[in-house]
This record gives sequence, C-alpha cells and structure tokens, in this order.
Amino acid sequence: MQIGQVQVGNTLYPLSAEQPLQIKAGDVIRVFFTISGRVPQDTEVEIWASVYHYALGLLNKQEMAQTKGVTILEGSVELKDYEREVDINIGEIVPGSGLYGLIVELRGYEDAEGNPIEAKVADCLEFTT
Repeated sequence: MQIGQVQVGNTLYPLSAEQPLQIKAGDVIRVFFTISGRVPQDTEVEIWASVYHYALGLLNKQEMAQTKGVTILEGSVELKDYEREVDINIGEIVPGSGLYGLIVELRGYEDAEGNPIEAKVADCLEFTT
C-alpha cells in the first residue's frame, strides 16, 4: 500500500518529511493511495485514514482528523493496483504542537508476515492558525 499525494483545495501536493504541508482546522485533505494485491471476488474493505502524532513512542491517531469508510476491490486473478482516494476533514488540533504524520489503513487485513496493511508518511503535516 502506498500514499501517492494529497489535495488541499484545488492544489495537489507530494508528501514529504523534508517539506511538511501546512494545514489548518477546516481544511479537507484528499489522500490518493494505491493498494496492490489480488482478491478472488469483489471484496468490500474498510479504510481508515488518520492524521497521527507520536507521543511517548506510541502512534496517537487524532480523532478530530480521521475518516472511516469502505471501498470495493474488484475481483482479479492477477496482481492489480487499486487506486483510491479518501477525504479527511481536519478538526481542531492545537497548532504548534509539532509535526504530524498521515496513515491510511486497510482494517482487518494483514500481509504475509502478519503486519497490518497500511501506508504512512511521518512528519509530513504541520498545523497552523
């Protein structure tokens, strides 16, 4: 799984820790991501997309900047890239509290090693007033 880019307003941005994107309460971040895999039949999967902050070594998802939804992966016997997008409405988060990351998760699914299927970009968002 991979996060490609995000859109705020009418502008597309790449995500990178070297150049955090400045956002504020009220913004809507459209996250473009790709799921690579194959499913034998059409399958509904739950998607969670969140802004997160590391605190005391724990990934702390911000409830005021989180979206939960579903998408359908069309059945395929061959490996396929499923390109999707999800909107995150940004609520009240305290500006100046450091950099935040972005995570998109396929809830309830794991890879061959038992790790959750997710994509994240650390320290790519900065909240402003």
